Amino acid sequence: MKYRHLTLLLAISLAIFAQAQKTNSFYEHYTGLISEPLQITADLIRSEESFSGFYYYKFKDGEKWIISKPIALDGHVEKDSTFVLNEFGGGTSFFKGKLSTPKLFSGEWINQLLKEPVDFTLKATYAQGTIPLQVVEWRQQAFFNNDKQMPHADFHVTLLFPNQQVDAAILHQLTSRIHYYIGYRESGDNQQNIMKSISDTYFSQFQSALENIQLDSFPRSFHWEKSIRMDVINNEKGLLCLQFDTYAKSGDREGSSVRKFLIFHLAKNQVLKLNDLVAEDKKPQLAEKLTQKLRQQYRIADNVSLQQSGFFEETISPSANFYLHRGGIGFYYNVYEIAPFSNGSTEIFLSWDELQPFLLTDHPLQGFFNP
Repeated sequence: MKYRHLTLLLAISLAIFAQAQKTNSFYEHYTGLISEPLQITADLIRSEESFSGFYYYKFKDGEKWIISKPIALDGHVEKDSTFVLNEFGGGTSFFKGKLSTPKLFSGEWINQLLKEPVDFTLKATYAQGTIPLQVVEWRQQAFFNNDKQMPHADFHVTLLFPNQQVDAAILHQLTSRIHYYIGYRESGDNQQNIMKSISDTYFSQFQSALENIQLDSFPRSFHWEKSIRMDVINNEKGLLCLQFDTYAKSGDREGSSVRKFLIFHLAKNQVLKLNDLVAEDKKPQLAEKLTQKLRQQYRIADNVSLQQSGFFEETISPSANFYLHRGGIGFYYNVYEIAPFSNGSTEIFLSWDELQPFLLTDHPLQGFFNP
């Protein structure tokens, strides 16, 4: 059996139809303007025709800066380099233009609430406290028993790693944490070898799972699929916040999605956890605040219990799975953590002003939220 698996893994490796870093794939950190008073910052990734990421805007209201939460963008690039970036979930705003060069581009921002499009310009900028990242992709497909009439498994990852310009200590620590988050527990620094190791493990599991199943009819019912994608929530002022989305599906069963975040403090060269930020004796009050925000978000009246509204608990405790951003903090709850599958995932965002009362006096974010 052992030698059979080795033979199959060799066959799997020959079934690769695309792998390695794409020449037209890139990540850039952009700053620019939608209009003179409205400044925007975007972290965008291009992968083949896909073009997506996050952006936020800020403007001054009197003496106070207003900073939005991160807004997801999802779009595509055509063969003539024209692109569209839709604001996810909103349906009322999108960016369009021409991606002549990854370093500088412009176009129009269309908002259905406005009478006319507004010009915008974005330029790749890396101020102190912002680090360059490179895109590494791996795409592979394998058939059971190397037979194209049999079920197949698909594996696709789009990852981000610090490039060689980054300080050596940060490069090592951050890269090892990313490897850990995607399920690689061994040592090594060759990204292609690591991607191959992860995919080989996945295809070996696929092969083993189907060995004792009758596959003569409906082979499509036994296809497998897995993808891992990274995005950047924040990359400025010494704080890098990465988002990991993992999707897995086996056979006809409903696929599952899991989202998690990695927050890395560049100056301290370490991952930040909730206990690094929030005082232990303030967590009950923070839970009350999150519960209040959840009720507002879902328009749940005070006289209606959360359990009546589909949640598992009456009080929402702060999740250890959270992201940090210039606009504040987002607590994220995957499916089944605080609500059933029918409710989907839950995200509760607190602005800096809302978060501040719960922070440790010596928290490591001093100055981070300042415009």
